[in-house]
Amino acid sequence: MIEQYHDLHQQLYAGNIAECFRFLDERRASDGHTPDYWHWRAVTHLRAGRFNKALDICVGLTRKSENFAFHVHCLCDICVHLGLKEVALAAIEQFAQKANTSPVAACLWRVYGWHYLGDDDGVIGITPDGLDEHSAFVLGHHQARSTMRRDGIAQGVAAMHRYWSSHDSRRILFPHLDLAGYWTGERALPARLEVRLVASGYGDMVNWSRYLCALEAMGVQVFYDNNLLRLAMPEPERAELARTMYAAGFEKPSGDAAMWTDPFSLFTSFFPVLGYAPSHRYIEPAHPSSVDGIIDEIRTRARGRRCVGLFWSSCESANNFANRSLCLPDLDPLFEDSRDVYWVIMQRGFERRRWLNDPRSADLDRFTTLNLDLTLAHSAAIIDQLDIFIGNDGGLSHYAGALGKRCYMFLNQVAEWRYEREPTSTPWYPSMRLVRASELGGWDEVVGTLQQLLHADA
Repeated sequence: MIEQYHDLHQQLYAGNIAECFRFLDERRASDGHTPDYWHWRAVTHLRAGRFNKALDICVGLTRKSENFAFHVHCLCDICVHLGLKEVALAAIEQFAQKANTSPVAACLWRVYGWHYLGDDDGVIGITPDGLDEHSAFVLGHHQARSTMRRDGIAQGVAAMHRYWSSHDSRRILFPHLDLAGYWTGERALPARLEVRLVASGYGDMVNWSRYLCALEAMGVQVFYDNNLLRLAMPEPERAELARTMYAAGFEKPSGDAAMWTDPFSLFTSFFPVLGYAPSHRYIEPAHPSSVDGIIDEIRTRARGRRCVGLFWSSCESANNFANRSLCLPDLDPLFEDSRDVYWVIMQRGFERRRWLNDPRSADLDRFTTLNLDLTLAHSAAIIDQLDIFIGNDGGLSHYAGALGKRCYMFLNQVAEWRYEREPTSTPWYPSMRLVRASELGGWDEVVGTLQQLLHADA
């Protein structure tokens, strides 16, 4: 039941698009004159995959509104997905140059937009005057991200640490946090260290849990959600990481001090010392036998065909999603050209609802759609027993890579800094093949490449 705008978040992520539109239709008479109303309408169109309608609203808001700027995220998400970079750049500049737009707001609009659109040179080169402390840290961590994407992680990780995961950055950017006992790279290691998700997703936790193996090798007792995964890096690799940490000045814990940290702090603290800490498999499923019955049913239905997991859209995520997600119609050529594959559909959110309304979802001879009551831990255990996993830049792809599973992750031309510039590989996950669009929004090319790779793997 949606009673106020605040309720829209949860409903959008759950894929309840019809209910969201119903609420907005009811509010149009009273709120249709406000930018806030139209922003929510644009976001709802975006989540429903109605990109052109969302774009029209965002462009209109940019032209008409004097003070409302949060739709920059929606605008850029749409344009990156559709390959309309110049449209977004023009809209951003139009708003930035309005008489009522403050210099600070103009700077941040440009920085947000340029970063989303892949204009890393612009982000790195901007040097505004008069920024308040909060805005300076927002600029700093975006410049760090653009530097890592353009020049490699090693070139920007120190700035990322300063402007995103240091004590000062957390105090300024996340004033609600209690920073007592917050660990962010101190060489004297605590006896116990708890990992909490702060502005992080499950993919971050999986990706950088490799560094927890190094902490354990140093004698730190680490606490994390072991219902999500279990650490499983081979002992020789752990020992090598510990030797590297000793050489960098880290000290074995003494006493019983307890501290806490988060995945980004693990990354920015340890990457300069341990790099990617590569391992073909450094986690295990938390509950591997919990899905044996599901896997048996999938294998029976597959009748010897390859079983391939698929997750294509992060529309159930709170983050921007269109720039890194496909829509169901994009997958038609892949489904039509893969009769030797048995598909395991792991999708959630609105795209899952779209899939369940598709007649193919009832074809159990070619598809199994996993139930919504399965947890992330269940999903990891299932991925571990499939032949291949295909996914976008999201948590399940990180699981596949960390498990050492053969997997394909598809990316837009403008992707997250984590994947740097290598076209087809990432040192984070040796078993993962990246499938990048060569131009913004080039999803047809991405699907065509996935077809070729599946044929080659047959």
